[in-house]
Amino acid sequence: MIWLASFPRSGNTFFRNVLYEVYGLSSSTYHRDPQRVHDPDFASAPVVKTHLLPGQLPEELQDRPSVYIVRDGRDSLVSIAHHRKDIVAPGTNFYNNVIEAALAQGGSFFGGWSENVAQWTAKANIVVRFEDLIQDPISEVEKLRAIIDLPDPDLRKLPNFKTLKFGKPRYGGGQGEKFDTDKAQKHFRRGKAGGWRDELPPELEKLIWRVHGPTLAKWGYEPSDFPLPDKPRRVLIEGSKLYSHDNDGIKRYLAELVQSLSIVLPYYPEWDIALFDNKSVQPLVQQAVEETPEQEEGFRQVGERERVVTDRRTMGYEKRLLLMKLMVKRALPGSIYEPIARRYREGRYRSYLNGFKLWIRRRLYAKQKSEIDEAVFTADLVHLPLPQHTMYMGETQGKLLGTIHDLTHWLMPALHTEANIDLANRGIEGLIDRSAHFLVVSESTRRDMQEVHEIDDAYLHLVPEAANTGLFMPRDRSKGLGKLAKKFGIPDGPYILCLSTIEPRKNLPNMIAAFIKMKEKEPNLVTNLVICGKHGWKTEGLFQGLDLDRPDIVFTGFVDDAELPYLYAHARALAYVSVYEGFGLPQVEAMACATPVIYGSNSSMPEVVGDGGLGADPENVTHISEAMYRLLTDEDLWCAKSNAAYRQAQTFSWLKTAILTLETYERILAPRS
Repeated sequence: MIWLASFPRSGNTFFRNVLYEVYGLSSSTYHRDPQRVHDPDFASAPVVKTHLLPGQLPEELQDRPSVYIVRDGRDSLVSIAHHRKDIVAPGTNFYNNVIEAALAQGGSFFGGWSENVAQWTAKANIVVRFEDLIQDPISEVEKLRAIIDLPDPDLRKLPNFKTLKFGKPRYGGGQGEKFDTDKAQKHFRRGKAGGWRDELPPELEKLIWRVHGPTLAKWGYEPSDFPLPDKPRRVLIEGSKLYSHDNDGIKRYLAELVQSLSIVLPYYPEWDIALFDNKSVQPLVQQAVEETPEQEEGFRQVGERERVVTDRRTMGYEKRLLLMKLMVKRALPGSIYEPIARRYREGRYRSYLNGFKLWIRRRLYAKQKSEIDEAVFTADLVHLPLPQHTMYMGETQGKLLGTIHDLTHWLMPALHTEANIDLANRGIEGLIDRSAHFLVVSESTRRDMQEVHEIDDAYLHLVPEAANTGLFMPRDRSKGLGKLAKKFGIPDGPYILCLSTIEPRKNLPNMIAAFIKMKEKEPNLVTNLVICGKHGWKTEGLFQGLDLDRPDIVFTGFVDDAELPYLYAHARALAYVSVYEGFGLPQVEAMACATPVIYGSNSSMPEVVGDGGLGADPENVTHISEAMYRLLTDEDLWCAKSNAAYRQAQTFSWLKTAILTLETYERILAPRS
């Protein structure tokens, strides 16, 4: 028995079919996938295919001879991204699959292309290049005679990718009655060297080269041209929103962006990125790596916490005072120490010491402020995730970038407080006056910026938001909510979920009125309306005239992220019929849980939801009510929208957001030709 190893989508199955058709040699597979059938007699086959790393094979078989097929990693990663969306994980997205496969976080994807190649090529008796294999299959397979007895070949039976794709191959489409023609056609895609050039956008080609370039170069694959600057470019991201009490969409955006940047930044040495606020400047990667578990929990937005600002120099000074006090207490008898301590507590000594400590703190913070101002001034680019936070920065000689989430303060001023309108206007207009660029989260927001502020398109950069698919994912609906239903007082039966800060823009009164209207028309319909979210501004009298004292309408208040995914995933639909949204994160989070969305047919919502729900006029209660009823009662419609919602959510990714944000930085700082 010999091992036939490769990274997935590197020609392993083609090789097996050549062995079977031309040489009459069958083969088996060895894997650890619990979702696939395992061959208990795999070791009795003359050839055994595997994608696992050498150390993951059965210990008693690790020393068997092996042949390894190596393929240009860019082609392999493109192919594996297609294979996942077509066969392994239907509904996933090609672009985001490439990112995940390229990064191979946590040793996924069989260790990642570079690691798989490095370990196997160091061990294998024979290394075959895919590009040579498809050019001259027989010459490459004949190399196996050095480690296994090969029968004489029957060259008349030599297959190619076309005959395998449209025929009935032994391997690659199932066997016998389980053969699947569609699966075989998806499995044998192109069999082409260099096909990645047709499919990889520049930013993904750069990502793959940054991660796997050294190994690609080692094996003679054509380099991609992504030169590094002479020195890293300095970017400062204003991060005070991370530590606010609000757990709103802007805080979630910043937290997810920073976390995802910290994952990809080690592969982008051209960037030196730090977070700053009015207290400190912290390197982004260092912050992401060195956070304590408690800080990581807050950083990932699970619950709320206050920021505790400390200064190590101040803390060290106070610790030394406490240590001195302890030494004195231990050295003196109690009869002497207690009168001294009492005079200290009752006299003016403590106030002198407190005044001295305050003076020390002021000097330290003045020095910190000076350091922050210097960092901002010398940065190549300053990124404000919220334009209202221009007060946290001073002057800069570099470029400016502001993220624009929406323009409701301008388009719908009646829905905001005067203070918020003034702050938002001053922030955006201040950035415009300083020739800033703007990162917009949707095409709708881009149009609003062009219409309201007449911003040139060259200064607008579209980078959508996303959902954290590590938190938000489909769940087993048959199990119900369990303890969460009891905690929030949600009655049995299907429910429609509303999630938003309770404020006029979210249009909750019309959604409640639509639900009540539906129940009055269909009194036997068992369903509930669950409204999650804290109170925002202008809520006085918001629900006037509505009957809220009913068992089928539940207000949960604030729900943290540890519980929110379950509420999304068990809901029949998310009702998010706002009067305006710049993006609307809850829509993507719900869709990531395979929950359809009833959305407002305006602003960015049709763009974000796509086919993953039903649109409704926010001002038309009957229209909203009908959409609710259809998703509650039409099972075929619900299944179609649930599947479409999941697929739509997969087009977004926070890692994609991070990569496109880096590309935005690049475009802003690139010298103009």
